[in-house]
Amino acid sequence: MAWQLHYTSVAAGPTGRAGFQFVAETPGLPPGVRSRVAPLLAYRPPPNAPLAPTNQEISCFPVALTYDLLGSHRVLTRCVYLGRDYSGRYGNFLGHALVVSPDELTGLRPVELWEAPFWKDSPDAALPGLTEIVPGAATDPESLGEWLALQGDGGYARLGFLLETTVRSLTGGHGRLVLVAGDVEEIVRWITVISYSLPWTVALGLSFTTYSADPATASQTIVGTTPDVWLPSDLDAEVVDLTGPVTGSGTGRLARTVVDCWRRMDMAALDGMAELGRTDPEAAAALVALCDGDPTVTRAEQLDVARLLGAGLPARVWRALEGAADRMEYELAAAASATGPPETADRYAARCVALALRNPELPLPAVRLRAAARQALEPRVRAALGEAANLTGLADVTRLITEAGLAVPGHDLERGAAALVRAGAADFPRAVGRMPYDLRGRLVAGVLAGLETASARVRARLLTDEVCDLLAPADLARAPRTGAAVVHSLVRRDALGRIDATDRLVRLAPEPGRDTVLREIWAGPPTAAECGALAERLGASVGVSPVLTELPGRAFRAEGPKKETTALARLVTARMPVRSAELVVAVAEITDAPRPRDLAGPLERLLDAGETVTPDLRGAVAKAVLGVLDARGPEFLAKVVMTASRRAAAWLVDLWLRRVRSREEQARLLEVAIRLRMNGAASERLDAWARESPLGSMRSRFARDPELLRGYEELVRPRAALWERVRPRPPWKRE
Repeated sequence: MAWQLHYTSVAAGPTGRAGFQFVAETPGLPPGVRSRVAPLLAYRPPPNAPLAPTNQEISCFPVALTYDLLGSHRVLTRCVYLGRDYSGRYGNFLGHALVVSPDELTGLRPVELWEAPFWKDSPDAALPGLTEIVPGAATDPESLGEWLALQGDGGYARLGFLLETTVRSLTGGHGRLVLVAGDVEEIVRWITVISYSLPWTVALGLSFTTYSADPATASQTIVGTTPDVWLPSDLDAEVVDLTGPVTGSGTGRLARTVVDCWRRMDMAALDGMAELGRTDPEAAAALVALCDGDPTVTRAEQLDVARLLGAGLPARVWRALEGAADRMEYELAAAASATGPPETADRYAARCVALALRNPELPLPAVRLRAAARQALEPRVRAALGEAANLTGLADVTRLITEAGLAVPGHDLERGAAALVRAGAADFPRAVGRMPYDLRGRLVAGVLAGLETASARVRARLLTDEVCDLLAPADLARAPRTGAAVVHSLVRRDALGRIDATDRLVRLAPEPGRDTVLREIWAGPPTAAECGALAERLGASVGVSPVLTELPGRAFRAEGPKKETTALARLVTARMPVRSAELVVAVAEITDAPRPRDLAGPLERLLDAGETVTPDLRGAVAKAVLGVLDARGPEFLAKVVMTASRRAAAWLVDLWLRRVRSREEQARLLEVAIRLRMNGAASERLDAWARESPLGSMRSRFARDPELLRGYEELVRPRAALWERVRPRPPWKRE
């Protein structure tokens, strides 16, 4: 129940004395209330008011409706000027006080009691307690909204400034707002708009008076007065002339949001702030602004909103807040995920994940994302992979993606790694250790692609031995430049044998650097065993590089026509078209041929293969063939020449003539020439050589074989006959 009191000047009050006194009160008034209410019951007319006003003039005097806190109670006083008192003196007024508990004002702003029906303009003898407090009809929000709209932008700007000043006074505990207007109704409207703009609990703590003739001493937060009242220069208050231009600026979040709500006449939003902002109006205003799509809500304001969520939100606010998920900072999104409705928790969790993708140091939410949320994050995932500052950052982002239960697009991961490497990122060894194990292959593939397309300078700087070791297990086939450098590093450090290194290099696409590395690998003499192993491993692939096709011939030159070399040659020719190996096989067939005619084919193949090999290999083959034929007799050799092709025969004769040095070699070759003539297959070159060489002493060599002796004499006779013609005959033979 609310208690009422009347205070005025009478000739004889309840105590029998004259003057200003309480003349009526509700029975049961708590002790001490009367004395605490008395200082609020005062009234002085405006300075410019008539000293002896008429009743009509008195009706225009401002009404002073005052609201203040009175310990555990709240008090409203309404003072109206009455004019003369019982003695005929001017200055009398009626002070009507209403003492209530805060609960009795639930849902009501105190200013709503302006023109409430229970107020009296003359004293009553008895004042019953009020069980229901009915507000006045002139302060409804809709009417005020229309009135504000008529004020235009200036009115909204003034509201923002007045509200900001009021909130600063309430939160700071000092400073007041003095509203100056000739019409008290103007002051009441502004106080009412301010009250509606604040949560009910805050408005309940907002003291005010609609009129005071001495604002300097008034204790209320908002004080109304008239233009003719003197205001000291050191007044600790913000003075606003409501009839003048709008002044003041720098409104806060609450003021700006409230003004926007009044502009839109969004009373639901105002009610929402009133409901949410009982302890922190600024946070409530930030929450409303966030729900309305205001992009200016700062991170600090969102932190305040996050704390506000802990107190719980109505379902309609959660529904509105869901649309702001994509604008939330991490702390607010995490708070919403933890405290919001289960059906929308993953929407806020998805926002946390999206922010963590920009900053992997942020923790992931505990909420598991559903399919729709994961799908919505796919663009953000791809963007995050492309935004990493280095390979370590890329690995951290990838790890976060997997921990969030999202799919990592492998192609985007590779593209991101390649771009970073091309730009010079040198942290691959650190990054590969931080990358999820099952995605390290994708990282390596991207690094290889980046190295392959990077400048030579960047590639040389990044391909350290450590990096090469990490890249070695990868498939280097599509990165020949990089692959050649990796293999070279491994071989240089004896981490890879020549056979394995060659195998890896052959699998690379053609690239100049590959042959350079192969040439360096095989700089030392190859063995027959190595060439055999290479043939077994690579087969026809050996033909991709001239460096490799030369290996069998180099082994032959180094080791000669040994059993191992011949076996190698047979293996190589069975697996790959290598001319040097064909030469070795031909030499082996010549060596093993049992009959002269069996040499014809190998000699022909030897000459065919010899056309495409190096001169030193041809020399080695010729030496080997001579060595093989030296073991055969002249009769065998002559038959070889007769059964061979003209080209092969000419080649053999040329070899013999260029090699012949000793008397034994001359004798063997002479016998070959003789046997060729005897068989009707004389060699002009051999015959010419025999006639031009001093071979006369060779006659005794053929003495035991009449047929060879006759052939010898026929071969050398033309030269002897010529000698007889020019040599002087002895005297005993002259005629």
